[in-house]
Amino acid sequence: MQTLWNGFACEEFEFEGYKAFVVSPEPGTEVGKLVFKTLYWGAFPDIEINLLKNGYHLAYLDKASRVPSKVECDRQARFIRHVFHEYGLNGKCVLVGMSFGGARAMRFTYYYPELVSCVYLDAPVLNYCAFPGKMGDAYREQVWEKEFLEVYPGMKRYQLMNFDEHPINAVDTILNHKIPVLMVWGEQDSTVVYSEHGLLMEQALEGSGLMKVVPVKFRGHHPHGMIGDNSELVQYILENS
Repeated sequence: MQTLWNGFACEEFEFEGYKAFVVSPEPGTEVGKLVFKTLYWGAFPDIEINLLKNGYHLAYLDKASRVPSKVECDRQARFIRHVFHEYGLNGKCVLVGMSFGGARAMRFTYYYPELVSCVYLDAPVLNYCAFPGKMGDAYREQVWEKEFLEVYPGMKRYQLMNFDEHPINAVDTILNHKIPVLMVWGEQDSTVVYSEHGLLMEQALEGSGLMKVVPVKFRGHHPHGMIGDNSELVQYILENS
């Protein structure tokens, strides 16, 4: 089905039983590159819109859960390869991961680094011990019971201490494959606290030359992106993808 997405031509279709979207740039502006948003289709789209204006294609595949699993990463990889083939794009994509979408971006990168040119993370969930594993918060408890345990049934919180599938564990893959990372975080974010998530990655990649970190004053967990002007973020992605 052909529709419009923020003024751009969008093809909506089903891929392996899940709703899929591919948005194309204006004819004649295509640069053969793909942006894949890992979660929250349509939310805070300013950066995706600007990349479309720069000739990138944009794709999204609906999910079974916000919590990434190997099965979903495998499905995403098949979808991305399908989009590459059908739209004549090159073999790597920019991942956009906001909040829990950051966890999905990191797990995908862990399994399929050969498909990733650049990763944009915004207030990313990287440490399951902190979110949703930290006890005493009603929202975290809900996410743990209704989402995390659906993907990892029977998991006990103490097991997170030695859990191999924390999103942060993809840092070695990022280093080995020299994948550039852009990370943005709100200085007033009390939902995904930077010192419990993003700072771990910042320290792990320190000195590698692979990471740009952009703190945003007066911003909480939302809105994602900069407040007002996202040109700095867009420029980094253009230069590193």
